[in-house]
Amino acid sequence: MKKHKLFLVLLAGIIFVLLAVAMVAGGKEKKYDFGGRTITYATWWELKPQPGRSEREDLRLQREAEVGKEYNVKIDYLTVPWGEFTAKYITTVMAGDAMADIVSVQVCWFYPTLLMNNCCLSLSSLGVFDFDAPKFQRESIEFATLDGEVYGYEIGRIEPRGVIFFNKSMFEREGLPNLYEIFFNYEWTWDKMLEFAKKVTKDTDGDGIVDQWGIGGATGRLWGGFVFSNNAHFVDISDKWNPRFSMGDPNTLEALQAFQDFAIKHEVMLVKPEGAPYDYPVQAFLDGKLGMLCAQVWNLDKMRDNMNDEYGIVLFPMGPQMKEYTAEATGHHIRTFPVTVKNPEQVAIVEDALTEPYEVDGELRVIEEKNEEWLEMRVTDEESIRVIQMIWDKQLSVFNLQEAFGIMDIFYTLEWELEHGIKTPRAAVEEVSQEAQMRISDFLLL
Repeated sequence: MKKHKLFLVLLAGIIFVLLAVAMVAGGKEKKYDFGGRTITYATWWELKPQPGRSEREDLRLQREAEVGKEYNVKIDYLTVPWGEFTAKYITTVMAGDAMADIVSVQVCWFYPTLLMNNCCLSLSSLGVFDFDAPKFQRESIEFATLDGEVYGYEIGRIEPRGVIFFNKSMFEREGLPNLYEIFFNYEWTWDKMLEFAKKVTKDTDGDGIVDQWGIGGATGRLWGGFVFSNNAHFVDISDKWNPRFSMGDPNTLEALQAFQDFAIKHEVMLVKPEGAPYDYPVQAFLDGKLGMLCAQVWNLDKMRDNMNDEYGIVLFPMGPQMKEYTAEATGHHIRTFPVTVKNPEQVAIVEDALTEPYEVDGELRVIEEKNEEWLEMRVTDEESIRVIQMIWDKQLSVFNLQEAFGIMDIFYTLEWELEHGIKTPRAAVEEVSQEAQMRISDFLLL
């Protein structure tokens, strides 16, 4: 009798396991048919992949064909001019429509305007995306999270942005030590940058006019580098519901004072003359008249094509309040779903499949546009690639939200007053703080 009961128990267990396996197998074989709908991506640049243009685009086209067949969908792309982009996003949502199913927006458009005015769908509530998966950018997920819900994302490693370019040939001529050795040993500080800038700044032809400068920056980049490298921000969004004009904070004022001192006290900064082109410092670097340039990585194309001297890349040096390097990420984009997207679960399922890592050379990886191969075609040394790798590995990118709150005129005025010595940092900031905070608070509403 006991053997019979034991047999029945074992049989029941076997049947249970077989049913469980069948259910799992059935889940894996679950078929979707989304009725031939079109999933559209909207960007302000041309995103549509072209066959034969790059490995990344060929892989994308292959994946689109596979996913399109599996889910019965089509993939399309919409390009909207930069100046019309945010308005189109908002007006279509207000009309109960969506400009596209998946929309790539600059972080300064996403927050506060789109996010805080309920224009973006909570993606974590769909139950499709696993935002802890390695394919998602941690920086973008953290930025796009509000009250525990994720409203935006990006795939792969973040596109590198703000760096310090330095003229390797000039550094060697002036007898400066190996900057890479200093950088990788974590000895690259504001003081060290000032030391190098002083040695580089000089009158090279004896006419009494400085024609070789220590450091300069593309519009807005240099003072931003000082601020972010000192554990400070232009606008503090640690509480996204209550953004705060934070230029009066001690760390920020310390950074602004250092910025002004480089220009006025030490006279090692190339300040763009009134009426000069916006890229005046960039051109000076290309012409071999500037030792260090604070600018975005995409300027590498200009250097590769127009520069005779050798150049390299490091990150902005650390301020007194930091023990790690930072990399400003102005212009970063994240993907969102407009809140009015129809059947968003379908869009999420397709997007999740489209963004899975590719199998390349026997390993799975996400293919970015700005990768090591892209860099190798534009830099002259392996150390520059190691620097960019640090941005990715240590997640050093910091989003600059100066453009997010409609107060760029205030920032332009402050930068000009500081670099020309018109006012002290404290006086300049105090004069505009009340108006800046009022406009930031008002900008939370459409």
